[in-house]
Amino acid sequence: MATSRDAPNPLRPYYRPPSIGLAPDSAANGTAASHHASSFSKPSFESKARDILSDLDYGDYMSDGSPSVADMAKRLVDQALWDYTTIFLGQPLEVAKTILQVHQAAGQAPPSIAVSSDDVKSRPNSYASGKYEDYPSDEDDSDADSPSYFTSTAPNLRSFSPTAQRSPERRRHAPSRSNSSTPTPSSTKPPHKLELRRADSLLEVLAQLWQKESAWGVWKATNMTFVYNFLLKTSESWTRSLLSALLNVPDPGLISGAASGLGSLDIVDSPNPLASLAVAVAAAAIAGLALAPLDLIRTRLIVTPTSSTPRNIYPSLRSLPSFTIPNSLLPITLLHSSLPVLFSTSAPLVLRSSLGIDPNLTPATHSLSTFLSSTAELFLRLPLETVLRRGQVAALQDSDTKRLSEAYRTLRANPGGDDSATTRNFKTIVDVGPYKGVLGTMWFIVREEGVTFVGPGGATAALAAAASVPSTPGVGFAARARVRKGQGMQGLWRGWRVGFWGLVGVWGVSALGGAGGGEF
Repeated sequence: MATSRDAPNPLRPYYRPPSIGLAPDSAANGTAASHHASSFSKPSFESKARDILSDLDYGDYMSDGSPSVADMAKRLVDQALWDYTTIFLGQPLEVAKTILQVHQAAGQAPPSIAVSSDDVKSRPNSYASGKYEDYPSDEDDSDADSPSYFTSTAPNLRSFSPTAQRSPERRRHAPSRSNSSTPTPSSTKPPHKLELRRADSLLEVLAQLWQKESAWGVWKATNMTFVYNFLLKTSESWTRSLLSALLNVPDPGLISGAASGLGSLDIVDSPNPLASLAVAVAAAAIAGLALAPLDLIRTRLIVTPTSSTPRNIYPSLRSLPSFTIPNSLLPITLLHSSLPVLFSTSAPLVLRSSLGIDPNLTPATHSLSTFLSSTAELFLRLPLETVLRRGQVAALQDSDTKRLSEAYRTLRANPGGDDSATTRNFKTIVDVGPYKGVLGTMWFIVREEGVTFVGPGGATAALAAAASVPSTPGVGFAARARVRKGQGMQGLWRGWRVGFWGLVGVWGVSALGGAGGGEF
């Protein structure tokens, strides 16, 4: 039976009544039956809402039920396997980068760099100038038949011709005894030491590690790196949520939704961006300080040979003198944990608020700007990481030295005791550089450690020095390369190719895959 609600209204010919909701005549029916209201229970709000919204399909927006324990466990296992596989594939490059950061470059120019004879003559104030070259030397005037009292008395196999006269050119360029190449005994190094000829070659480190320690040396500290990264992310997220709740500001990790950069947070939509930025930086600093002993163990496992003990996590923790960070590493650990987070988190705020680069309006520009900001953050983090690695090695050496001194005192007090504790346990696979504080270590690397070749022939000289080509008398480089003390600024960015090509790969995949909103 059609009601007045279903009948069309002539005054509103295009009006269609809604299909949901209570009927208009329900109120009249309720008034007519008011005397029966006491005998019936009043319908609840839940039943009314269920009747009104019964035909809405919200399955695409809300799940029917909460995930089960099995689903949550499967999701955690899949994420853990993905993280471990990522760390396992990138661990060889991380090992090579860490070794290069703690390695101290050679302190003198190699003997393979021969100086050109023309360049020597061009120095007027040198004893090698031409004012003494026209006079024959004592070696040239010495008779070949006269016996040598300082060499072997074996007969000379070369035939001597008395009629052969030495020309002035031959006398002028005759090699002296000081310039002759005499074999010198090479410095003997322990078998576990790596002989690195270049201070920035990742492939050389990997090749020597594979030759000396095989796959165990290339994939050092993989489990320790996985545990450290997992605990660092977890503790940083938990600390950030706690500080956000205490300070009554939104959690930066929940606001951003998706990271605008490689591991960065987007705090543009926060009602108080500065407070959210302070929370993110403080959480990163607290997590870095709390997990500093694990990072110390990770560095120890990388820079020591695989034959050194202990190699597991728990015995390594027990071998530490304290579970707190040493006082000498406190400044550099704070800087290494907080400064990169400060830069990467404030970069999206500057791009969108100050420069007006929006990911929705200008996706290509935003993606390129995010890549450049991530690259700048990488080159800001690498010098701090280099100083931190050297500080950690110095702290481990000091701890081992204190242990040895205590063992010697104990052995002196008890001469019949066991002397196995007097052996040094911390042995590095490379010659490590000193730690002189944050600025002192940077200054030492830039201005005092090793040598660099500058000038037109600098690249050729560096390649020849790395190859250890034996010098040839009278033959040198066409373009003179000046030798300068120190590694320069590039010495602070050792291993930058690892992070840079990783950024290029992620940015390329994001650009080709068309990530939503131009995000990187």
